[in-house]
Amino acid sequence: MVCFPWYTYLRILYQSAIIIVSITENMNIMKLNKLIYTSLIAVILSVTACKNGFEEINKPWDKDVAAPVEQLYNGLVSTLVLGWQEQVTYHTWIYPITQQAVTTSNSGYVLANAASELWSNYYLALGNFRLLEKRIEESPNKDKYKNLQAMAKTIMAYKTLKVSEFFGAMPYTEAGRAATEGAAAYRAKYDSQADVFKSALAELKWAVDNFSTSADQISIGGYETFLKGDITQWTKFANSLRLRYALTMSAKDAATATPIITEALAKPLLADGENIAIWPKALNLTLDGRRWSFNSGLFHRMGTTMWSYMSSNDNKDGSGIFDPRCKIFFEPNNAGQWAPYPQNPTTATVGEGGLPYDNIRLTSWATKGAGNLYSPLNYYFAQDQTTIPEPIFTAAEIHFLKAEIYTSGIGATKNLTTAKGEYEKGVTASVNFWTKVAMDSPEWVVSKPTALPSAATITALLTNAKVAFDATNEANALKQIYAQMWVDGFRQPWDVWALKRRTGNLTPMTTVNSAYYDSNFGIYHRLVYPSSEADYNSANWRTATGGADLTSTKTWLEK
Repeated sequence: MVCFPWYTYLRILYQSAIIIVSITENMNIMKLNKLIYTSLIAVILSVTACKNGFEEINKPWDKDVAAPVEQLYNGLVSTLVLGWQEQVTYHTWIYPITQQAVTTSNSGYVLANAASELWSNYYLALGNFRLLEKRIEESPNKDKYKNLQAMAKTIMAYKTLKVSEFFGAMPYTEAGRAATEGAAAYRAKYDSQADVFKSALAELKWAVDNFSTSADQISIGGYETFLKGDITQWTKFANSLRLRYALTMSAKDAATATPIITEALAKPLLADGENIAIWPKALNLTLDGRRWSFNSGLFHRMGTTMWSYMSSNDNKDGSGIFDPRCKIFFEPNNAGQWAPYPQNPTTATVGEGGLPYDNIRLTSWATKGAGNLYSPLNYYFAQDQTTIPEPIFTAAEIHFLKAEIYTSGIGATKNLTTAKGEYEKGVTASVNFWTKVAMDSPEWVVSKPTALPSAATITALLTNAKVAFDATNEANALKQIYAQMWVDGFRQPWDVWALKRRTGNLTPMTTVNSAYYDSNFGIYHRLVYPSSEADYNSANWRTATGGADLTSTKTWLEK
């Protein structure tokens, strides 16, 4: 049990970004991550406790520290792994908000836990990034570090945009600088969400323009654990992020977004089979938080909204299922029946029980508990901690973004025929990606696919009345594109929440008993800032919020 507000100390450190790193070429990211937090605790103690004997080996909290650039970079990569509180919040809050799944009871977990974790993770990373850039700028060989700098900028821009989608305005341009500029930089002003997006997109442009295959670029060898030094992949990733986030802001600032979209389309983007993710096996990771995030809540189930996009009827034997992803994302109930829980339940809804996420399933797969009446999420997503990825950007999403662009005419000439082709490629890429995830998992045994779906299966999916692209109606076509982005993003609910908000709720939403949704989940438009902001950055926090920091406040991006 935490007996003191640890996040208070993290808030003190987020500007100074003191990261004591001591790793070897063979240390994996999880070990590094643990070391960073262990080191941070040591720094906290050095700040508050007796300093006798430590003056020569500990720097003051607001001073620069010596850390090689490759170690600072790997520290950045380590922060891409989803946090434990973050994951449980996706299951218990974001899933019912996006209606990708449903919760059958209150888990007791609060959004504030994830908010604090996301905030601390981000500002530790930002401080790390500022130090890395300072090291490069001071190096006599700084031009030979452009690839490393571009990698770091890409990671940091992605994290910045993700965090801004959660919170809205945030400290950015002035943040993370106390270690490099002194204690005067401790309290940072908030940048508007519009300015955050513009700044981060500019960083991504710099990265795309400066990645180089030149032999004079300094390699950091085994420290580049994320994309293994593949500059072509890095360029595609950064450019794909430009496309995603320019499109995200296009409804609010078309003048800025449109030329970025046009330019990104003309440069290399992620292609089929190129899926950016935390691949634990490749990084020698064990993602321990997965099982905890499933079996701590226990209450998330397949909802009727997702079911309606995957099955043509409610046959409990699953004979109406037309989307192969249904049997990958979800399972039958304890009786072997496919049974979605009402997305917006009423007092007449039969209650749910059972233990479909209990660790007993590690040794007794069929044991879900007699009270398990509704279809749970597939427990293999919890059981497999070393192979199943944490997606960041799938190739399918690129196709869907292109389909949206060619349907709406943002940054490219409107062409619904081209949009239809991209849409169908996106659905196909998504089905193949998720099927291969299951195929490649050594833990996956029950209902494990043995091959990618046949051409006939894909054709049946693409021609199903609920999926077939409507090239005659732009509004319908856009809703279909968003629906398939919603399905593909099943394990990226944070991105789907952003999609829902920036499109004005055009992602799938049931109209049945909508009053239940409106009062329980429709009220959430953002995360509130951690309480440490009001405590230790109060003047800037008050300027940004007006003293009213509410989940009901819409961010700039939201329609």
